[in-house]
Amino acid sequence: MKLVAAASLIVSLSACTSSQIYAGDKKSGVYATIPKDWQSLSQLALRNYEAQAKDAASQAKLASVIYESAFSPSKISPEEVLSLKTPDKPIVYLRVRALTGDEMNAVSYNWLRDLIYPITTWLSASSPVNGFELIDDLENVQAGARGVESIFNVRGKDGVLETVDQSALVSTDRSTIYILLIRCPASYYENHLSQLKKISKSFTVKGA
Repeated sequence: MKLVAAASLIVSLSACTSSQIYAGDKKSGVYATIPKDWQSLSQLALRNYEAQAKDAASQAKLASVIYESAFSPSKISPEEVLSLKTPDKPIVYLRVRALTGDEMNAVSYNWLRDLIYPITTWLSASSPVNGFELIDDLENVQAGARGVESIFNVRGKDGVLETVDQSALVSTDRSTIYILLIRCPASYYENHLSQLKKISKSFTVKGA
């Protein structure tokens, strides 16, 4: 499979929605709408950055990636996309990858919530950890997959409070995971709530 998926789709929508672009991967059956003036980061750029990690676990996970791309109002680097530091601008990250046999057996809603941050552990803590606050937690059932959308605040490695809107869905046969991750400073999220919610609600998984 080519590093840059030929099936990746970023095309202008019809005139009635000209303020957006349609981003996603036709082969994987995953889509989202992104503001038209935002900049994109290709799968090739992300893959080349991730390939710098030479350990077997990282290489195995990279090999399982089917599609990924990222978007932001201004130019971003792969390091910014994949870092746990709070970005100074919103970053939208789309990722599709195959699950291992162990992961397929482990899949649950809590497993999906804990993909990046230990949300379930923080929820049971007696006092807030890293500024964690759960804003919303919703089941997301679609034609090709089902999972959860978790929206929460947490302090990044730099101590800045960020808002994370994480949608993680697994295909009906549990072979594939679809992720939409939106991250930005909490203050930006509050001021641009309508725009960012529109992106998260546009996340569509029809499946391969």
